[in-house]
Amino acid sequence: MGERFRLSLSLSLALFGAVALPGIASACSMPAGWTPQRAFAEAALVFHGLVTATELSSTKDGGPPADMGDGRILVNVRYEIAEVFKGKPEANGAISTTTLIMGGCGVPVLAGQHFLFYVNGIDETTRKEMPELAGQTQGMISIYDTQMLPPDPKVLDEALADVRALAKKN
Repeated sequence: MGERFRLSLSLSLALFGAVALPGIASACSMPAGWTPQRAFAEAALVFHGLVTATELSSTKDGGPPADMGDGRILVNVRYEIAEVFKGKPEANGAISTTTLIMGGCGVPVLAGQHFLFYVNGIDETTRKEMPELAGQTQGMISIYDTQMLPPDPKVLDEALADVRALAKKN
């Protein structure tokens, strides 16, 4: 009977987790119909850059929290441009992501690493409602498409082939 109880309890907990936590699990899920073409089209900036520094911002993310009071904080990312595929990123500008507190969505970015950045620009509403945010970043790093790139030059060229093809088409 003890074995049956443990199995029943385990199944109940798994079912409860699946029902009670879908918002956390799906908060960072890829939108339906998401494609590399759509990602490229919707991004304000797409570029390959070397991360030179990251710094916590004093501005808190204005989006809905993943958890009540999680206090998600913006991380500003400084970079050196290696190759631009779309838009005109500032040479000495910053782009931002959020800290990954309590299931929040963000992109972990490390100084000294190369990344392919897809950046969602700051819209006019945000510029008006959060001028301090608009003054310190060009936009938010896309959690769906931004990726750390391999250091090997041959593998790097292979990793960038698709985005180069998209840039030529657009």
